[in-house]
Amino acid sequence: MHEQFTGKAQAYNEGRPDYPAEALDCIARQCGLAPGSCIADIGAGTGKLTRSLLARGYHVIAVEPGGDMRESLQAQLGEKPALRIAAAPAEDTDLAAHSVDAITVAQAFHWFDQTACKEEFARILKPGGKVALFWNFRDKDVPLTRRHGELMKEFRVREEVFLAAPHAVYAAFFSKYGVFRFRHTQYLDEAALLALTFSRSYAPAPGDPEYTKLERAVRALFAEHQKDGFVEYCYRTAVVLGSFEKED
Repeated sequence: MHEQFTGKAQAYNEGRPDYPAEALDCIARQCGLAPGSCIADIGAGTGKLTRSLLARGYHVIAVEPGGDMRESLQAQLGEKPALRIAAAPAEDTDLAAHSVDAITVAQAFHWFDQTACKEEFARILKPGGKVALFWNFRDKDVPLTRRHGELMKEFRVREEVFLAAPHAVYAAFFSKYGVFRFRHTQYLDEAALLALTFSRSYAPAPGDPEYTKLERAVRALFAEHQKDGFVEYCYRTAVVLGSFEKED
């Protein structure tokens, strides 16, 4: 998985969105989190969610196998007493058994080996702990985001569509789960919209003829929709919150 993002850490950091405060409020309530709670942020990337977790006073173990992503995370967040960065995959985190209050996964679950990471997540969670899977999906009801998605398809950029069949996927993974939904908006200048575009794992790289074509199309899209040098990029955020404990 992590090799797909080699060389994309800067674009990922500059273009990808964070997650709405309401979603963080939700997991705090549902998981019983408080300052000092320990969270394993698996597939942490450049720290888009990690940063928000730290800001709420949690102790965070950011688990990220990709060297480029991990170095960007370290550069962004620096040395913090409440942060530990681990170079490990989701399926073998090397964390102690029953050591974390909750697990978060932001925009990365589809990359994991489902069977192996289920076993690993259950191993490292404390009794009663839950897993929160965060997803930002573009809002297709908004002209800018709808057209940006169409451009990505035109240039054959593969994207995450993991919630297309949630019952099959999540019912097999969790003993029980629920889905919570939120709205979220990014305010992007032209450079950030381009960074978002090329942060995708399968987006064309510089030197590929398709790169220049896609770049030109995104610049035109920005020019059409920008106001005062920015566009509003709208998302529908989903948090899938599940546990492995059987009901009595």
